[in-house]
Amino acid sequence: MTHLGKDPFMELSWFPESDSLYLSHAHEIVYSFLFYLTCSALIAPMINKFIFGKHYTSIKDKNIKIDFNVHTVSMIQAIISMIIIYPTLFLPNDNTLNITTYHHHYTSMVASLTLGYFIWDLLVCLKHFKLYGFQFLGHAVGALYVMIIALKPFCQPWIGKFVLYEASTPFVNINWFIIQLTDPITKKCVIPTWVNVLNGLMLLVVFFLVRIAWGTLATLMIVKNMWHVKHQIPLISAFILMSINVLLNGLNFVWFSKMIKIAKKLAGGSSSSGKIKQV
Repeated sequence: MTHLGKDPFMELSWFPESDSLYLSHAHEIVYSFLFYLTCSALIAPMINKFIFGKHYTSIKDKNIKIDFNVHTVSMIQAIISMIIIYPTLFLPNDNTLNITTYHHHYTSMVASLTLGYFIWDLLVCLKHFKLYGFQFLGHAVGALYVMIIALKPFCQPWIGKFVLYEASTPFVNINWFIIQLTDPITKKCVIPTWVNVLNGLMLLVVFFLVRIAWGTLATLMIVKNMWHVKHQIPLISAFILMSINVLLNGLNFVWFSKMIKIAKKLAGGSSSSGKIKQV
């Protein structure tokens, strides 16, 4: 069995002796939420000013500036996620670990830090509902629920495999940034064409691998895991989890079709203001 390291933040726990994972990891949820709140309000604007200069500071449309900051925050979250989930990816996918009882402070940390992000994400989707709509609100609610029940604990061996979907997010964000750096009149972009094309190809490949191929396979595998412990699983939680999984997989197929359209437009030298916030 893969050995997971210590939760580096466990020493800061407000309730270190609690048997409840919600309480023992509450500090990570709160601090994560506050971190992304700070990123959104302060860090993202600073990064965008530094990297994009007048392309960011001269924006008149409030929604586009909000979108800039949100994409930057999601980029930060994706990078952090890929770093912290690495050890969890080697946990066995078979029935070696009972999905109704297995938990570890490290996997609980991954769920808690991700939970803090999706709380922030949910608030963004609610506050700017006209900008992001039902699909992103639904994604935020679904992802939030998955992280919440992971601390029950339920399906913790799979937590890193779910978060692995975020591997496609950096390419989504870069794609969006390239679109914003393309002049809508002249169709010229400050980014070299080969970078546009390369990122578009990487976006399609990674998105397909982690969201479509792995997402579909993982859904089938987790159903098999649940069937193995069918007399132990919390039926309501399992039903909701699988419903969310199916719905999010459906969204992934919808988004993948949008990826193809956007990549084609970029390869053809045209621009778009597609509202792909983060997925």
